[in-house]
Amino acid sequence: MAEKIILTADLYDNAVTEKKGDYTAKAAITGTLRNEQIADRIVAKRTEYRKETIVNILDMADQEKIEAIAENKSVIDGVGQYLLNILGAFDGEKAPFDPVKHKLSATFIPSKKLRDRLSDVQVQTRPAITGPVINSITDSTTGELNGLLTSGSAAVINGSNIKVAGDAENVGVFLVPTGGDPLKCPLLIHNNPSQLTVMLPTLTDGEYTLSITTQSGAGNKLVKDPRTYTFPVLLYVGEKPGGDDEDDRPVIE
Repeated sequence: MAEKIILTADLYDNAVTEKKGDYTAKAAITGTLRNEQIADRIVAKRTEYRKETIVNILDMADQEKIEAIAENKSVIDGVGQYLLNILGAFDGEKAPFDPVKHKLSATFIPSKKLRDRLSDVQVQTRPAITGPVINSITDSTTGELNGLLTSGSAAVINGSNIKVAGDAENVGVFLVPTGGDPLKCPLLIHNNPSQLTVMLPTLTDGEYTLSITTQSGAGNKLVKDPRTYTFPVLLYVGEKPGGDDEDDRPVIE
């Protein structure tokens, strides 16, 4: 029998409605798994296969699925169904595909197994600590959303309660390389509660985590203890891990 999963969800005031007492929930991220960690979990269940063999098979399966989706095939696995889609509006029935306006993406539909497993998850809600919440980051050079960043370029961060304020040493906007030390953004171009424009620090190729630490509170008052929010989406600079210039994570709409 599968182990019972307890999910923690933070409740935030719904800023897009005028209804009093209307809240939205954000599930608290508990970690990130790649194929290596998936292999570890399989090995822990006493499979006869070596971890390296499992990782190799998972990697090959990923690549074959990627190629099939790019060929506009419907790909179905135990997790769900993946379908190619096209984003962006076209001007007229004969309008060509314009890479500037249009984008190929993928839609994910959860499988019955996943839906059944989610139905067994126990959700515990809690009031969210009023602090910064990052919704997205856009690279100003390329227009890339929640993906590749340009070293030393400007970026726009959207969210709530993200105004950077306070004189604590750890206040600021940071990019943290995997396995490395935080790098502080050297300049805040715009600094508002719902949107920041920052100048990114000099970043070497690799993957990064974005975080904001601020003492900004309600009514432009400062709180005593800094509050930090870490964006759960991994960001990249330069070549993606694995060797080419495209982000290796599926964009799920």
